[in-house]
Amino acid sequence: MSPRLAGLPDPPLADPAAGIVLRPWRPTAADAAALAAAWADAELAAVNGAPEDRSPAAARRWIARAPDRLAAGLVLDLVVAPAEGDDAVLGEVGLRNLDPAAARAEVGWWIAPAHRGRGLASAAVDLLAGWALGPPCGLRQVWARILPGNAASAAVARRAGFTRLGEAAGTEVWARAARSRRRPR
Repeated sequence: MSPRLAGLPDPPLADPAAGIVLRPWRPTAADAAALAAAWADAELAAVNGAPEDRSPAAARRWIARAPDRLAAGLVLDLVVAPAEGDDAVLGEVGLRNLDPAAARAEVGWWIAPAHRGRGLASAAVDLLAGWALGPPCGLRQVWARILPGNAASAAVARRAGFTRLGEAAGTEVWARAARSRRRPR
């Protein structure tokens, strides 16, 4: 079976201990406002990039196109949300740069400033990487690029079972392979 990103995790990925669920972006005013706020955050924009138009309207358009990007196998973006009774957007985790020949994809993440320091990013990255490395995706490797000196992101990767491989193109490269066992947090 060829590696693919053409579907959402079913059932949705959840970590009861961390109190999170990974869900698709929703075409709601609340999700659009949360995405626009993330794009406007200077720290997140510096690390993850942000579009020129960072308005809620632009965020609504981006969210509306998410199913098309997923169907094309280009990217899977999931909201990190509370597991129980709240539609808040705590952050995002996603896969991109799928390389079917190498059976690998890049993982990226962000957590809104008010929710950092609680282990949410590590839990979300661990959930998504574990899903991507097993059926139905069947990837052999999930990797991440981290800016040198970004100790918080390096800690997220380490807690999610990733190993630092070295540096390339001005970033640290971290990876988790299918045969790797997840390290305890």
